Amino acid sequence: MKTARFVFSLVISIFLADLLMAQQETTVHWLLSQPHRRAHLGGLDQTWYRYWDKNYLITYGTDGSYEASPTKPSIVLYDQDGQIVREAIVWFKDAYSIGINDVAINKVGGVALSGGTESESGVVANFIALIGNDNHISRLVRTTPFVPIYLCLEEDGTVWTYGFDRDAEGKLVEGTSMLRHYSFDSGQLGAMLDRSSLDPKGWRLPEGRYPGEITLRCTSKQLGLFNAVSNEWIQLNLATNALKVSKVAALPPPKEMRITGFALTESGEVFLSLHDRVSTPNPVRNI
Repeated sequence: MKTARFVFSLVISIFLADLLMAQQETTVHWLLSQPHRRAHLGGLDQTWYRYWDKNYLITYGTDGSYEASPTKPSIVLYDQDGQIVREAIVWFKDAYSIGINDVAINKVGGVALSGGTESESGVVANFIALIGNDNHISRLVRTTPFVPIYLCLEEDGTVWTYGFDRDAEGKLVEGTSMLRHYSFDSGQLGAMLDRSSLDPKGWRLPEGRYPGEITLRCTSKQLGLFNAVSNEWIQLNLATNALKVSKVAALPPPKEMRITGFALTESGEVFLSLHDRVSTPNPVRNI
């Protein structure tokens, strides 16, 4: 998903009520206005992944891969004018390699990441980390055997993450919680959401069939986990820890349409941007 080459042929605003399975089929047509703002952002082709959140473009990876570098910034944040506002180097002493799974920010300027590292002797460990004011790792929690894929950084400094447990061979372990809550002071605070309670076919690939098909976002009030493979929208009330799973209308298959962006607002609205990959697209139904 190359941000520099984004062609948003279709942008759909999805409200929560519209996400629930509808009884009537409707076709939605949108005409987009001119962009409110344009900005040139150089160097994005050298990153692995990028997305917008909380008014910043978050990018991570180096040399076109998800791997970090001991000498180059592996996390770069841009503002709405395309200016770099923060760069961070992600590295540990004596690490042989480090891979970044996700990066998240909060409204008070915090930056956190999830990833994995391999030592010179071949030992693999997974972690979540906090970036300090010096733009290097300042706090760390080892999560092994849990592999944190996507994460949210709350204003209180705790982290919610979606992922899976792996065995000694690196394979997914069934019957474990996919959502974990961590503190950099106290470690794991909570765990929930067993995949056995969901559509099993839709969670075989923890990251989906392409980047963005499974997405995690958080606000100050709720966590939202969207899976376009299983067509499930999962909400967690952060005040009560109450979980709600809803079935949503299916999107066309990835060969026809892919998700290129996802947003969850404080008021609970959900927005998707979609890339139509066919010349004569089928109508999007139930959205």
